[in-house]
Amino acid sequence: MNRMTPVTVDSADPVATPILEGFKTQYGMIPNFFAALGVDGASLSAYLNFAKALEENDLLTERLREMIALAVANANGCHYCVSGHTFSGKKAGLSPEDCIAAQCGKAEDAREQAALTLALRLIEARGHLEDAELAGAREAGLSEPQIVQICAWTGLNAFSNWINNLARPKIDFPKVPLQP
Repeated sequence: MNRMTPVTVDSADPVATPILEGFKTQYGMIPNFFAALGVDGASLSAYLNFAKALEENDLLTERLREMIALAVANANGCHYCVSGHTFSGKKAGLSPEDCIAAQCGKAEDAREQAALTLALRLIEARGHLEDAELAGAREAGLSEPQIVQICAWTGLNAFSNWINNLARPKIDFPKVPLQP
């Protein structure tokens, strides 16, 4: 159930309107997350520009980005994002089992595991990692620029989780349960 009034193309502010029109043209509808975030066009624009800049210069695979999104969403209790990223994670090559494991912060590949561990520790420790934790990420093969991008994706995903937890938009995807 929505706790905030989602915007439409007709009710959005001048910054959000063309963005929402673009979603409507591209998808035939406005995904509920963007209708919730679009309550403030500046925040919607900033979110999309941040994601675009990361995607255009990404040092992480789409698969790993989806795994991070799943781990962060589950940690933040965001049912909308767990469902959405399970949907998009499958398109990025994740199996249903991979998606559940990622929600739990688990991966079979050591480098992917290091990235998930780092993302979850960034949330838990609010960025105050121990030297040994940072060294462990490097030892697993993550470069410093990749570590910064993991931090950026973690923050961007946490922001979307918070918006969804605040607004509680209707889930547009097949619902997936949170993992304990």
